[in-house]
Amino acid sequence: MKKAQSVSAPSRSSVTQRRVVIVEDQRLVAEFLTLHCATLDLRVVQHCVTGREGRAAIRAHQPDLVLLDISLPDGDGLTLAKAVLDELPRVRILAVSSHRDPWTMLQVQRIGLHGFVDKNEQNPAVLSQAILAVLAGQVHYAPIVNESSAKIRRDPKAFIRVLSDYQTQILTMIGAAQTDQEIAAALGVSATTVQSRRRDIMRNLDIHSTPKLIHYALANGLTRAEQLVPLRPD
Repeated sequence: MKKAQSVSAPSRSSVTQRRVVIVEDQRLVAEFLTLHCATLDLRVVQHCVTGREGRAAIRAHQPDLVLLDISLPDGDGLTLAKAVLDELPRVRILAVSSHRDPWTMLQVQRIGLHGFVDKNEQNPAVLSQAILAVLAGQVHYAPIVNESSAKIRRDPKAFIRVLSDYQTQILTMIGAAQTDQEIAAALGVSATTVQSRRRDIMRNLDIHSTPKLIHYALANGLTRAEQLVPLRPD
């Protein structure tokens, strides 16, 4: 897991005329980011609303920086980030998002995003610091990223410790309120197998009712995990 680092902001002169692609579906936020980049002497070469548009733009422009929202109309921004880093490792990616659940924070580090700014808690000055740091080759994570990682390390019942990828996938579907029959059809197994796996998950997490299990999946961001977690039967 990549360790978050605290950094001081480099000078603006070192990033003059660097090129930026913004992937953000909310127009107001995208326009703010565009104006903010201008104050840092950065040139926004394209604003994209969807992940598909974003990937095409990043391939075409190969920008110095991508400002990325994690929640996009056509999928999870983390999926886009992973694809970009695999294909174009030189491109720097800074996520700017309101998602701060444990699963998302874990993936930010696992995938290797270069920065994360929390829309809920952080201000434009912090955004400037993060942009300049990431462009200078440093890592800049909001405090919530480290806090979430530390919480997972302290919790012996954390999902990452006690559930397999396959169990996590089933919990994802339970969290989305799918029935045993729907889960079974999607996974190509019997409803009885799903019920058995549900019992295993509840025992491993020390959770004793389905409503509490659904709440756990939602609170930890696991209803979005299907888009990235590779699946394998137990």
